[in-house]
Amino acid sequence: MNTIELYTVDGSEHGPYVASPVPGTWGPYEPISVTRVTAEQIAYDLNVGDAGCGLTAAWEGANLVFTWDERYQGEQESETVTPDAAGRYWIGGLWPWSRAEIAHQHTPFTAGAILRAALAERGITVHTDGMSPSYAIPLDPTTPALEVYAHPHLLVADRSPSIEHTPATHTGWVVVLHDENGQPDGDPLYSAGSGDEPVDCAAESMAAATVIADWLTAHHR
Repeated sequence: MNTIELYTVDGSEHGPYVASPVPGTWGPYEPISVTRVTAEQIAYDLNVGDAGCGLTAAWEGANLVFTWDERYQGEQESETVTPDAAGRYWIGGLWPWSRAEIAHQHTPFTAGAILRAALAERGITVHTDGMSPSYAIPLDPTTPALEVYAHPHLLVADRSPSIEHTPATHTGWVVVLHDENGQPDGDPLYSAGSGDEPVDCAAESMAAATVIADWLTAHHR
């Protein structure tokens, strides 16, 4: 994708999810195309955030199965979403999607959420220890979440001391390789902005996510 497209579940706080509309005329009940990582987040948000609504999601191998009862649509039924040839999931029809207006200064989304969504589109999950204003991405994807900072990882932070700031105040991501002791290992792999002036959060998050994905792919070869 040349531009980042974010979607939310209309009328809820779920999302934003990076996705692509499928070819043809798109409407709120039409499917959007997402990666496996994003599909997992959608399923989690449904099962946890909307628990008790009568609609649930479960994985059956590579397939994502939505099941609902009378509380949701007046009858019991299910729908199976199978990944396409590119491994993407077309999800839609069971609730209305809404395109996220991320450029508006009153947007409820944070810069960190936009970066996480861009990374999820590339199959990358970030972690945070809840204390430092940064995200960590383990070099070894099998690293337990609670141990990420104790293993080699990429540390991602904004030039200002924040990660959940508003997109309007975003001044640029910085990505640095850290060793198992939490110490920087070399110069930044990526940096943007001057730290003094805001930059386009959506475009810059996509650029940072691309660099991170390419570096991880090269590192894992």
